[in-house]
Amino acid sequence: MASKKKKSAEEPKELTRKQAHISARDRERNRRVIIGTGIAIGLALLFVVMGVVYEFVVKPNSTLAAVGDDKIVTRDYWQRVLLEQSQMQNTLAQYVSLQRQFGTQGFFDQQISQLESTLTSPMALGLQVLNDMIQESVVRQEAASRGITVSDEEVDNAMHEQVAAAQRALTEGQATATSEAGVVATATAQSWTPTPEPTIDVSSTITETEPTPTPEPAATLPVLTDEAYLEGLNDLKSNIGEFDGMSLDEYREIVRSGLLSQKLQETIGDEEVSATQEEVHARHILISVIEPTPTPTDVPEGEPTPEPTMTPTELPEGAPTPTATPAPRDDEEALALAEDIRQRIVDGEDFATLAEEYSDDRGSAADGGDLGWFGRGMMVAPFEEAAFSLPVGEISEPIKTDFGYHILEVLDRDAERPKDESTLAQERLQAFQTWLQTKITESDVQRPNDIVGSLPPNLDTSLDQLPIQ
Repeated sequence: MASKKKKSAEEPKELTRKQAHISARDRERNRRVIIGTGIAIGLALLFVVMGVVYEFVVKPNSTLAAVGDDKIVTRDYWQRVLLEQSQMQNTLAQYVSLQRQFGTQGFFDQQISQLESTLTSPMALGLQVLNDMIQESVVRQEAASRGITVSDEEVDNAMHEQVAAAQRALTEGQATATSEAGVVATATAQSWTPTPEPTIDVSSTITETEPTPTPEPAATLPVLTDEAYLEGLNDLKSNIGEFDGMSLDEYREIVRSGLLSQKLQETIGDEEVSATQEEVHARHILISVIEPTPTPTDVPEGEPTPEPTMTPTELPEGAPTPTATPAPRDDEEALALAEDIRQRIVDGEDFATLAEEYSDDRGSAADGGDLGWFGRGMMVAPFEEAAFSLPVGEISEPIKTDFGYHILEVLDRDAERPKDESTLAQERLQAFQTWLQTKITESDVQRPNDIVGSLPPNLDTSLDQLPIQ
């Protein structure tokens, strides 16, 4: 009997319909919670994966800007920003080091300030690099239309020169050019006939002097060997690899763009700028209007009387005699003096002698008023107009400018005189820059709306890592 009761107790109780409904509802709720949680976690993981893919795959390969059909890819832009930042940091450190080494306070201030300003401003740095890349795109397209190319050999030579400069050496080509320049300089020196030195009177007393030390010759830079080049190339490869994984081939293309720009600049410069210009060789005598010295004001009663100006007789022994202050001369008197001097020249007196005596342009007076050769745009308008219209050898009437009255003589004129190299180079560079800016304005250039948001994620614009404090 007891056994039957125990067996009956172990049998599960049959759930009522209400209890069964509640249990089924709870199971369904738990199932939905688990499914919802799984979906939420899955979506979160999906968003994370999508973010990672966008940040490291989609965004780096997206188009940041474009010049016509030529696109600037974000990853290429990131690499260039980091490369430019590194180069500017190195330049800044060099300027600061030179300033400390030579004590040239103020000499590098402007360059240092400009570099620091750009390096600490993400927008300034990013905008500068983007503008450079847009210019390179315009140059590439124009060079292609003109058939201008840069060979792999030319890129190799430029890479050799960069590595050589980093190792304080010369390439074989640079060493050869230096040697040839030395030969030319030596030949020129040997063909020059020096002015004879005065004969020494051996009967006179010779005062013993300290021997002049012989200056040490400048150190000769070594020629870059193949082993040193490969070593330097590996160092370069390692360094540029830090710029968002830039490869050596990518860096070579940057070098190629620079060489292409140089070739196009030469072509544009030759087209836009003449290597010769009309110039005149002239001399002048300047007679200025001299204002009277202000009358000193009376010293108020009780104030100390200023010390009298030292006269030449009171100067310390060995001190130079000061130049006497010229007497006041108004416009009418200046014109009268200029006319008088002109008449004296016409009557036969020497122009150079009168220039040295009377000209208020002391810079040219010592050379007899000689101004050398000059082209248009270098002198004030009335003077220039007279210089380029006056016949050679004729003495001008007094020419009035803001400086006074000029008596001018044109010694020679050349309609096609070669420009000096520095002037020609400057004009060609200016012509190329003008052409380039015009071409960019005319091109279909698309830029990003947010330059700061387009910068590389790992860009550090602080200067704490540089030894410039």
